[in-house]
Amino acid sequence: MEAAKDIDHVKDTYRKRAAVIGFRCGVIFHLLSGCARESKACLDFALMMAEYCLMQQIKTFGEALQNQYVDASEECQRYGVNHSVFDQLAPTFTVNDLRALKRGFCSDVSLRKIISRWMRDGWIEKTDQKHWSKVINVTS
Repeated sequence: MEAAKDIDHVKDTYRKRAAVIGFRCGVIFHLLSGCARESKACLDFALMMAEYCLMQQIKTFGEALQNQYVDASEECQRYGVNHSVFDQLAPTFTVNDLRALKRGFCSDVSLRKIISRWMRDGWIEKTDQKHWSKVINVTS
Protein backbone atom coordinates (compact mmCIF):
# COMPACT_ATOMS: atom_id res chain seq x y z
CA MET A 1 0.00 0.00 0.00
CA GLU A 2 2.90 2.30 0.77
CA ALA A 3 4.38 1.78 -2.72
CA ALA A 4 1.00 2.43 -4.35
CA LYS A 5 0.40 5.61 -2.34
CA ASP A 6 3.84 6.98 -3.22
CA ILE A 7 3.65 5.69 -6.82
CA ASP A 8 7.06 4.17 -6.16
CA HIS A 9 7.75 1.70 -8.98
CA VAL A 10 11.04 0.58 -7.47
CA LYS A 11 9.52 -0.28 -4.10
CA ASP A 12 6.57 -1.94 -5.84
CA THR A 13 8.90 -4.15 -7.87
CA TYR A 14 11.12 -5.20 -4.99
CA ARG A 15 8.32 -5.64 -2.42
CA LYS A 16 7.12 -8.67 -4.36
CA ARG A 17 10.55 -10.28 -4.25
CA ALA A 18 11.08 -9.38 -0.62
CA ALA A 19 7.70 -10.89 0.32
CA VAL A 20 8.68 -14.23 -1.23
CA ILE A 21 12.05 -14.19 0.53
CA GLY A 22 10.44 -13.29 3.87
CA PHE A 23 7.88 -16.07 3.44
CA ARG A 24 10.61 -18.62 2.72
CA CYS A 25 12.58 -17.46 5.76
CA GLY A 26 9.45 -17.87 7.88
CA VAL A 27 8.88 -21.40 6.56
CA ILE A 28 12.46 -22.39 7.35
CA PHE A 29 12.18 -20.85 10.84
CA HIS A 30 8.95 -22.77 11.44
CA LEU A 31 10.42 -26.07 10.22
CA LEU A 32 13.53 -25.68 12.34
CA SER A 33 11.52 -24.76 15.44
CA GLY A 34 9.56 -28.02 15.28
CA CYS A 35 6.35 -26.39 16.51
CA ALA A 36 2.96 -27.57 15.25
CA ARG A 37 1.77 -23.99 14.65
CA GLU A 38 3.69 -20.94 13.60
CA SER A 39 4.68 -18.78 16.55
CA LYS A 40 4.69 -15.01 16.89
CA ALA A 41 8.50 -15.20 16.78
CA CYS A 42 8.24 -16.99 13.41
CA LEU A 43 5.93 -14.33 11.98
CA ASP A 44 8.09 -11.51 13.37
CA PHE A 45 11.20 -13.11 11.85
CA ALA A 46 9.55 -13.51 8.44
CA LEU A 47 8.37 -9.89 8.48
CA MET A 48 11.76 -8.64 9.63
CA MET A 49 13.54 -10.56 6.84
CA ALA A 50 11.10 -9.27 4.21
CA GLU A 51 11.61 -5.66 5.35
CA TYR A 52 15.38 -6.13 5.48
CA CYS A 53 15.46 -7.63 1.98
CA LEU A 54 13.27 -4.83 0.63
CA MET A 55 15.51 -2.11 2.05
CA GLN A 56 18.69 -3.81 0.84
CA GLN A 57 17.32 -4.38 -2.67
CA ILE A 58 16.22 -0.75 -2.92
CA LYS A 59 19.60 0.40 -1.58
CA THR A 60 21.56 -1.80 -3.99
CA PHE A 61 19.46 -1.78 -7.16
CA GLY A 62 16.90 1.00 -6.69
CA GLU A 63 18.65 3.82 -8.50
CA ALA A 64 19.48 1.65 -11.52
CA LEU A 65 15.89 0.40 -11.78
CA GLN A 66 14.49 3.94 -11.41
CA ASN A 67 16.77 5.10 -14.24
CA GLN A 68 15.45 2.30 -16.42
CA TYR A 69 11.86 3.37 -15.74
CA VAL A 70 12.73 6.97 -16.67
CA ASP A 71 14.56 5.90 -19.84
CA ALA A 72 11.70 3.66 -20.92
CA SER A 73 9.04 6.32 -20.40
CA GLU A 74 11.05 8.95 -22.26
CA GLU A 75 11.88 6.58 -25.10
CA CYS A 76 8.34 5.97 -26.22
CA GLN A 77 5.04 7.42 -25.09
CA ARG A 78 2.95 5.17 -27.36
CA TYR A 79 4.74 1.91 -26.64
CA GLY A 80 2.70 -1.17 -27.35
CA VAL A 81 1.81 -3.87 -29.83
CA ASN A 82 -0.15 -1.43 -31.97
CA HIS A 83 2.52 1.28 -32.03
CA SER A 84 3.82 0.56 -35.52
CA VAL A 85 0.29 0.01 -36.83
CA PHE A 86 -0.71 3.47 -35.62
CA ASP A 87 2.31 5.04 -37.30
CA GLN A 88 1.54 3.27 -40.57
CA LEU A 89 -2.03 4.56 -40.73
CA ALA A 90 -2.86 7.56 -42.89
CA PRO A 91 -3.80 10.79 -41.08
CA THR A 92 -7.47 9.89 -41.71
CA PHE A 93 -8.40 6.21 -41.67
CA THR A 94 -11.23 3.69 -41.40
CA VAL A 95 -11.64 0.40 -39.57
CA ASN A 96 -10.91 -1.36 -42.87
CA ASP A 97 -7.55 0.43 -43.10
CA LEU A 98 -6.72 -0.76 -39.60
CA ARG A 99 -7.93 -4.30 -40.43
CA ALA A 100 -5.65 -4.36 -43.51
CA LEU A 101 -2.61 -3.35 -41.44
CA LYS A 102 -3.40 -6.02 -38.85
CA ARG A 103 -3.52 -8.47 -41.79
CA GLY A 104 -6.90 -9.87 -40.80
CA PHE A 105 -5.57 -11.38 -37.55
CA CYS A 106 -7.88 -9.20 -35.43
CA SER A 107 -11.54 -9.68 -34.71
CA ASP A 108 -13.96 -6.77 -35.06
CA VAL A 109 -14.16 -6.59 -31.26
CA SER A 110 -10.36 -6.26 -31.02
CA LEU A 111 -10.30 -3.55 -33.67
CA ARG A 112 -12.97 -1.60 -31.77
CA LYS A 113 -10.92 -1.95 -28.56
CA ILE A 114 -7.82 -0.61 -30.31
CA ILE A 115 -9.73 2.39 -31.64
CA SER A 116 -11.38 2.93 -28.26
CA ARG A 117 -7.98 3.00 -26.50
CA TRP A 118 -6.56 5.41 -29.06
CA MET A 119 -9.55 7.72 -28.57
CA ARG A 120 -9.29 7.45 -24.78
CA ASP A 121 -5.57 8.29 -24.93
CA GLY A 122 -6.23 11.26 -27.21
CA TRP A 123 -4.36 9.89 -30.23
CA ILE A 124 -7.36 10.02 -32.57
CA GLU A 125 -10.76 11.68 -32.93
CA LYS A 126 -13.84 10.61 -34.82
CA THR A 127 -14.48 12.72 -37.93
CA ASP A 128 -17.64 11.02 -39.23
CA GLN A 129 -19.52 7.71 -39.07
CA LYS A 130 -16.66 5.63 -40.53
CA HIS A 131 -13.53 7.80 -40.31
CA TRP A 132 -11.07 8.75 -37.59
CA SER A 133 -8.26 11.30 -37.72
CA LYS A 134 -4.95 11.24 -35.91
CA VAL A 135 -4.50 14.10 -33.45
CA ILE A 136 -1.65 16.23 -34.72
CA ASN A 137 0.13 16.94 -31.41
CA VAL A 138 0.68 13.26 -30.45
CA THR A 139 4.35 12.87 -29.50
CA SER A 140 6.40 9.74 -30.17
